[in-house]
Amino acid sequence: MSFKQKKRKIYYRIFFLFLLILTIIIVYCLAFQKIYSHTIYPNVYCQNLNIGGLREEEAKTLLRITTEKIERGGLSFRAQTDLGELEFMISSSLIGVSDPDLSRQIIRFEIQEVLNKALLIGRTGDIWQRFFQKFIVLIKPQIFNCPVYINYKELREILKEKFKKLERPYQNAKITLENDKLKLNSETNGFVLDYNQALEDLTKNLENFDNSEIVINSLVSRADISAENSYLAFTRAQKIFNRAPYILKHKDKRWECSPRQIGEWFIFQEGVQYGVDLFLDQKKIKLYLEEIAQELDITPIETRLEIDKDGPKKKVIEFQAGESGMILNIEESKNVIIHNLLFKEDKEIALKVDNINPIPLPDNLDNLGIQEFIAQGSSNFNGSPKNRRHNISVGSEILHGILIAPDQEFSLIQALGEISAEAGFLPELVIKGDRTVPEYGGGLCQIGTTMFRLAFNTGLPITERVSHSYRVFYYEPAGTDATIYSPHPDFRFINDTGYHLLLQSKIEDNDLIFEFYGTSDGRQVFNNKPEIFNITQPGPVRFIETIELEPGEKRKIESAHAGADTKFENIITFPNGIVRKEIWKSHYRAWPEVWMVGKALEGDKEIKTEQEN
Repeated sequence: MSFKQKKRKIYYRIFFLFLLILTIIIVYCLAFQKIYSHTIYPNVYCQNLNIGGLREEEAKTLLRITTEKIERGGLSFRAQTDLGELEFMISSSLIGVSDPDLSRQIIRFEIQEVLNKALLIGRTGDIWQRFFQKFIVLIKPQIFNCPVYINYKELREILKEKFKKLERPYQNAKITLENDKLKLNSETNGFVLDYNQALEDLTKNLENFDNSEIVINSLVSRADISAENSYLAFTRAQKIFNRAPYILKHKDKRWECSPRQIGEWFIFQEGVQYGVDLFLDQKKIKLYLEEIAQELDITPIETRLEIDKDGPKKKVIEFQAGESGMILNIEESKNVIIHNLLFKEDKEIALKVDNINPIPLPDNLDNLGIQEFIAQGSSNFNGSPKNRRHNISVGSEILHGILIAPDQEFSLIQALGEISAEAGFLPELVIKGDRTVPEYGGGLCQIGTTMFRLAFNTGLPITERVSHSYRVFYYEPAGTDATIYSPHPDFRFINDTGYHLLLQSKIEDNDLIFEFYGTSDGRQVFNNKPEIFNITQPGPVRFIETIELEPGEKRKIESAHAGADTKFENIITFPNGIVRKEIWKSHYRAWPEVWMVGKALEGDKEIKTEQEN
């Protein structure tokens, strides 16, 4: 055999070897793709949980079993300072004593984000990138954390309230009033608990499915401002104090700002020019201005519309005429007061007031195109306590007559406005830690649920909706509810009908009913009955200790609820033949029966102080 023949033979072998390897690769990719076409690729982990090779629903079930076990266990914290030691277990949810609308989670694992990320592994990029990713998955485990939502604000408030007895915060040098004279008080050092680091530790732990006890360490709390460095600023405060009283005015109205009032506003802050500068407490000035606003403000009234159903055809009429108003601009007025006291010597200060006019409407209301019934949404609140019924009625009245413009994104939180006593709402009790505190907002999820049902019955694009954590009997059938709580979660949708929509609300017996009137664009909406599956039974009865009941006294505040997953399809068919399909999924945790139990105070060993030892 010649050299050329040998060389050609080697080339053939190399070529056939290449074809064999390429064939094996293609067969491997096709087989891999077929085997795992509907599952997460193997060797994928969410921390220590192997979710590789599982279908999306199987992985979701595994993740929920793991995370709900952590949520049921609660959050454990411990702290120790020179003042004593304290251990405290916080529920992963806040529980409304008489209204489930106020029950909400402090922690929530974002399981869908995990599933979305897991399903994308090995499935992004071009064909060669996907090919190499498949090999990498087999060689190297793909491990990532589970994102977790933590309501830091609520949790921090609970921790601060419970552990404040172990803290001794520093006190900067400050100005006080004694016998109508200013006095400069010296600074003192102290110690506080490091809540920021504790919450960071909690986040890292939960992302790794670790619910071990969090130790809150203490920090030395040193005063920033000394009396020695504050003398020049104190002298400046005395000059301002001696010029009082000042007069705040708007047109012919006057309010005297006395020396005592001014003296309560002085604070020290670190400055650039003198080391310590004199400032005024903005929060206290705002509170003072809010009292003036109650006397000065004239609340503007928006024009409200309704349908005259008694006439020969549906016609829009104005039932609440819009009126102009004026509102004290507290922010700008505050700035004017601060600037005048610190840098000017005017004895009279003009307040800043905003004039507000209602949104103008056309002279002929028929031009709005509101001429027919579009859709309805309803819910039943039978069994609601008195305050809840009152809040539902107030919320319904606020929404009645609202006009939603074409292409406008409607926000239910914005439409309801401030949820407070001034707006006519009544409070309900919520368990935070081991205390019950009053909160506003009970019954408003009845509003949110009814609005959700109206929006999907109308076939509108819904841009924000969150279901409740657990099934609430007011909102059956399960899967058709929406929870709202200012400022978030909100309920939002877009008016894509091309015409104005007029919202009408009414209460008939125990039914809350919302209706839209406008001009139909011919769309047809069909939604099927929600499918309920993955039903799970609640765990054992849960007891929450509280200092607000007599020791040993018990009070049932929540019945048990089975957990479940739900989904229903909403199909919107447009006149041009376009069909939009929406699948609304909801997950509800199993919720045990909950009792409040009075905590025994005598012999309570949860805190050991130096005096007790």
